[in-house]
Amino acid sequence: WLDLFTSLLNYELTINEGGSDSLLSGARKWNEALCDTLFSSSKRWCGYQLLMYIASEQREINPGGQLSEKSRRRVKRWKSELDSEEAQELQDDASGAAKWLPECVMTVVEGWYEMSEEDRAAEDEEETLGKLLTWLVCLSFLDNAAAVDIRNRSALTAYLDKSSAVGEALMLANRYANLSDKKMEWMDCLKRNDSDCSGGSSIVLSDVATLVVFRTIESVPTLAKKWWMDDCPRSIQPQVSDFVQKRVAPETLRRELSRINNVKNTFGDMNVSGSTVSREVSATYVQDECTLSVLIKVPASFPLRNAEVDCKKTLGIPEKRWRRWGLQITRMLNHEDGSVLDALLLWKQNVDKEFEGVEPCPVCYSVLCVKTHTMPNLECKTCENRFHSSCLMKWFQSSGKSQCVLCQQPWSGTKVLTK
Repeated sequence: WLDLFTSLLNYELTINEGGSDSLLSGARKWNEALCDTLFSSSKRWCGYQLLMYIASEQREINPGGQLSEKSRRRVKRWKSELDSEEAQELQDDASGAAKWLPECVMTVVEGWYEMSEEDRAAEDEEETLGKLLTWLVCLSFLDNAAAVDIRNRSALTAYLDKSSAVGEALMLANRYANLSDKKMEWMDCLKRNDSDCSGGSSIVLSDVATLVVFRTIESVPTLAKKWWMDDCPRSIQPQVSDFVQKRVAPETLRRELSRINNVKNTFGDMNVSGSTVSREVSATYVQDECTLSVLIKVPASFPLRNAEVDCKKTLGIPEKRWRRWGLQITRMLNHEDGSVLDALLLWKQNVDKEFEGVEPCPVCYSVLCVKTHTMPNLECKTCENRFHSSCLMKWFQSSGKSQCVLCQQPWSGTKVLTK
């Protein structure tokens, strides 16, 4: 650690700025070495703090999105199981992840699923702690990337889903987590204390493991729910469910309402309010003398149970239309790892586009694609309806037919330019 810290200090003195920005620049330059410190008992605390600072800066680590040799081989293997459209989408997701995640983080994340049972059994607590800290760093980069552009969340979660990292992280964390801890001291187990810079020796594995369960469910709720439904051992399902209801759901809703309150200036004419008591978030938006209304009900065990969306109080809009808007929000909250804030902003953008005369995609019921934020760009030559290319490809795969979704004629379409 001394050599690494000296390098950071020398870098700061070289550019002669002396502020935290120069320290961050040095830490960014040495991010791979910092990742390695997470596996050293004497260095991990300092390395973790610097990596979290880098993530909070909300800048791409690798703007070109180049994959390491190991990642390229893995992605190539994953792509071999897919058709050309899906393979290209996976390649784009992996490159998107590489822009934001340090290479060594991707190496650790991708390697979990490939470990043999013998290697898992032989892993000691020091190695486990390093992996869990790496995962927390990964989630921090994901959240900060999503704060820059919601499309980054879609790419990163798709990449993590393909790597099976979420299930691996939750399984590993649950071996050591104390989900029944009522004091919740684990929530602050890695926070920086200015009076003590030797925190590495005091990091407790059970606290870090409990924090990993909390942060994973908070940051990638859809993937966490998928693990809970498909892979979570029955013996721990009640404890996980109770932990979500008592610890995760209340705190994540409180944080989400705080986020909404902090960015109200981005809503324009849309008014948003919410309550942690009723667990409801409501939004009203007036457009062309029509009052649009959305009520989101977040269950006490969200995300293990789906959020419900009610648009019945919308006035001046046909029922078919507001039901479609409700489906947009429901899909983003329950199936796309989106937050309440993300869902409401996307809903407002879709409403604005529809009032401008843009027709929604008949597959996802949305003008803007949830993942790419592009408008429908494939037009059927027979019925002239337009679809998002990714939605149409998924429709072909699930139906087993290459027919238009609406007119049911053999697909013959053309790509159209969209703004």
